[in-house]
Amino acid sequence: MCDLQFDADEFKSLINQLVPSHQRTKVLSALDLENSTEATFDELGTALTGEQSRSGFIFYTSTGAHSKVSLWAAIKAEVYDLFCTTSRKYAAERKDGVLTIKDSVTVIATAVAASFNLALGVVIGAVTLALMCLLKIGRNAWCLVNKPAA
Repeated sequence: MCDLQFDADEFKSLINQLVPSHQRTKVLSALDLENSTEATFDELGTALTGEQSRSGFIFYTSTGAHSKVSLWAAIKAEVYDLFCTTSRKYAAERKDGVLTIKDSVTVIATAVAASFNLALGVVIGAVTLALMCLLKIGRNAWCLVNKPAA
């Protein structure tokens, strides 16, 4: 398996290079979180994917399209598949053992974007957050908390 470590400078560089400017502030704010929890990252992730509604001055004039498939859940499932399993889907990436933070984000974002027919820029900020969560909390703990129900 790969042995990625949380590196704030590497994440900052990745965010500035790949994350769209309208998502950048929210993703960068996660770098400075002290005592971050899974719930904190879930809140940020669902905000980035548009799955969280906030009250404010915007009045919705129609009902939202409520999909049964959560984009944030799909992102977390791909992160789980890559870092917590030995599935064949990511066997080549694991075999090479040279995954960097940037490579990991790109591989996961590409898989999720393709499965939802979205542009890469739509999901890359949320994927960055999900990987940041895994590395900040610790892979073993993150994998235990996010293990799919049998």
